[in-house]
Amino acid sequence: MEAASQCQNCTNDSCIRSVPLFASLEPEAVHALTAQMEHRSFQKGEILVREGDLAKGFTVIREGSAKAYRTNADGREQILYIFPANDYYGARFLFTEERVPYTVEALEETHVCILSKAQFASLLEKHSSVALQIIEAMANRMSRLETAMQSMGGRNADLRIASLLLEFKQPYGRYNGPYLEITLPLSREGLANYLGLARETLSRKLVQFEEEGLVELVGQKVVRILDLERLVDLSVMVD
Repeated sequence: MEAASQCQNCTNDSCIRSVPLFASLEPEAVHALTAQMEHRSFQKGEILVREGDLAKGFTVIREGSAKAYRTNADGREQILYIFPANDYYGARFLFTEERVPYTVEALEETHVCILSKAQFASLLEKHSSVALQIIEAMANRMSRLETAMQSMGGRNADLRIASLLLEFKQPYGRYNGPYLEITLPLSREGLANYLGLARETLSRKLVQFEEEGLVELVGQKVVRILDLERLVDLSVMVD
C-alpha cells in the first residue's frame, strides 16, 4: 500500500542544511528551497515512487532510509542503491521528461522532502548556482556508481563484501567503545541481492570474516568491525 502523510518534523531550513549537496548554499537559497519543498512521511515497506511512474522531482531522504530496485523479467528484485538519511534521488528528473526507471521503497519510517520541477525552475530565477551544484553532484554520483558497478562485476565475494561494509560505514556505523558497529539496512537476503551473491555465499563469507578476526557478528543485523585496516586492504586487493 502506498500512503504518505505530511511530515511535521521537517518544516525549517534544517530540512536540507545537513544534506552535503546543499551545505555550501547561502542562507537565502537554503530558505528558498525549504519553503518550496513538499514534506512527506512513509512507513517501512511503503513505496515512495514506483518504476514507470512520472517523476515527481528531486527527493531528499531527511530521516530514515530507502532502497531503489528494479524487478527482473523473472520477477526477482534487483537492488540498485541504498539511500541513507541526508541522501537524495531524482536530481536528473529536474532536467528530463523520463519516467522513473526504478522503484524506491522505505526500509524504515522515512521522512522526505520533495522539490518539483516547477518549483526548481522557479528557484533558478533567483539562485542559478543551485543548478550548477546539482549538475556537479549528479556527475559525481554517476561516476561513483559506474566505478562501483565495474568493480563489483570483476571482484570476488570477499572484496565485494568488504567494499559493502566500508560503503555502509558512514551512514550506518556507530562507535560502541573502541569498535565501529554497522547496523545493516537490509536483511541477509537483501544484502546478497545487492551484491549479486547467493545468500548462502554471503553468510559463509561473513562467518569466514569473523573467524579471521576482521568482524564480529552481533545477531543478524549488526556487524562489529574488529580490524578496519585489514578490511580496507581487502577491499582494494586485485583478484
